[in-house]
Amino acid sequence: MGSFSRKIKRKQFVAARKKFMKDFKSRMATFKKQVKCVECDRPPAKDENIDDWHVNKYSENIDLICTTCYSKDESEELNE
Repeated sequence: MGSFSRKIKRKQFVAARKKFMKDFKSRMATFKKQVKCVECDRPPAKDENIDDWHVNKYSENIDLICTTCYSKDESEELNE
């Protein structure tokens, strides 16, 4: 009886994990469609890693700035 209950629990666990991953991938796809640079309004290019983007420290929200706009801002600050 013990191995049968383990088998059922394992089956339920695998089904729950599959459902979680399916939902997670769906939500991440939706999230990626919403991501864009606050400066130039550009979404990330295909296969571009947004981990390289910078977070606007002066905002209460999580505003992302692409590497192109961030390097422009940084160079303007150095020239002033």
